[in-house]
Amino acid sequence: MNEFPPETSQSDSLTAELQQQPYLYLRLTENALTVADSLRNNYFKNTAQFVSDLRRSVRRPASVDNPVMKVFNAKDTEWADLHNELVTFIDGGVGSVEISSQVPILLRVGSYCVRTGERRISQREQFGYYPIVLGDLEGGSRDRPDFIDIVRITAELLGGLSALERTKDLRVLMFHGPLIYLVGGYAGHSPFTEADIDMFLTRYAADPALGRALKEQFLDEARKGIYPKMGQPRWAERRLFDPLAWMAFLYRQLVSCANGRNPRPIIAGVVERGRSTEFSNIVLLENVFRNLRHNRREEYFNAIFGRHDLLSPRAVLDRLGYTDALLLAMVLQPGEYSEPWEMQKFGGLRRGEVAVGGDSERVVVDFSPLKPGNAGGFPSVTACYLQVTKNTEPVRIEVFTDLGHEQVIESVRRVYLYSRLLPGYGFPVGLDVADKYAKVPAWLTSAYGKLIRHHLGVSLQKGEISDEETRRLLTQAIYMTHRDWLFRPDAKQ
Repeated sequence: MNEFPPETSQSDSLTAELQQQPYLYLRLTENALTVADSLRNNYFKNTAQFVSDLRRSVRRPASVDNPVMKVFNAKDTEWADLHNELVTFIDGGVGSVEISSQVPILLRVGSYCVRTGERRISQREQFGYYPIVLGDLEGGSRDRPDFIDIVRITAELLGGLSALERTKDLRVLMFHGPLIYLVGGYAGHSPFTEADIDMFLTRYAADPALGRALKEQFLDEARKGIYPKMGQPRWAERRLFDPLAWMAFLYRQLVSCANGRNPRPIIAGVVERGRSTEFSNIVLLENVFRNLRHNRREEYFNAIFGRHDLLSPRAVLDRLGYTDALLLAMVLQPGEYSEPWEMQKFGGLRRGEVAVGGDSERVVVDFSPLKPGNAGGFPSVTACYLQVTKNTEPVRIEVFTDLGHEQVIESVRRVYLYSRLLPGYGFPVGLDVADKYAKVPAWLTSAYGKLIRHHLGVSLQKGEISDEETRRLLTQAIYMTHRDWLFRPDAKQ
């Protein structure tokens, strides 16, 4: 973005183009209603002017120094290039059972395995799922709303690792959602017990010995390295499994397993409808401001939008409501993808307090050793954005940095083809199939709720539950609805 000459005709042309794309037009209209009053009147027109300049800068010859963003093309990919590949898609689903309140209690991870080009349906597709009953878990902090997330992520990881171990010729392993989440937000959960891990591993492999070996390997590595660095050297002796340390271990197992094969399997996570601004903040707009400063045009955004405070990437994103997906949807053409960058997912890993089991006191745990680059830490993640169709937002594709740059190229090629199997869909069809398969249906949660009520009722009738208050609460949970007048508070309370 070295120059900004007046380009009124291009701006007007872009305005007309965006008006023909209902999804983008709606997103920009929503933004116009949420930004400051001073930005609303000409928000759409001013955005069109900025994006028009951005497009010209991106389309400059590759020989130009300091490009704003490198753009690559995936259109030359053919299905013939990917013939006879074995691909597994992974996703998790959660169900809620109504007892005395809506509580997430049933989870299952679904896998959808396909061999590309296979005409025989019986040989082409296979389904598998791994159920987890959350009510059986002893660890984790149930009072936290993200408790279900750490369980789901752990189960999905084990499902993916199981698929990789079970299928020696697996070429692609693709997860629905981020490959690694912003894990700092999940720090501080109570450790899982060994019984919890045994339950997770029950569905991990047909041979229980493989699950036991995985568990013992983690405890051995944690005892020698990660737990002492986290400030809890005795956790390995107590056979406790910190949820984040356990996740990091499973991610490293995925990387290790893939590195041990030739050809190396492609492992990726694909995100649709994301709200991230990371790429725009640290790559795209950072390069824009670098060039603006070089050409003494720091007031470019202020001049367009009539402000005085748009002097940094963060300020532009916060004030104008732009996201990575929105900006790149207006810049990239179908089949194009952005330059990759290493994502910053681990900034929230720091010291925090953790309650251990039934202990009344909380202990201080240092989660920073779980950052990439440390023995026992998470692997780093590289990502890019791919535009599939003109009528959808680009998808974000995440891969493990340690598996090599070719993971970006090869995953983009496949996501592009998988996403074009349905016209105008814009997301890998296999992930949609896995999503629907993993979803816990209403009939299943209803049946499970009836089973729980039956077992509780039998326990009550046998006198196995003697505490009066507990009996009252269970009676309410089993036999009455939330609004039953028998359980309204007394007037004197």
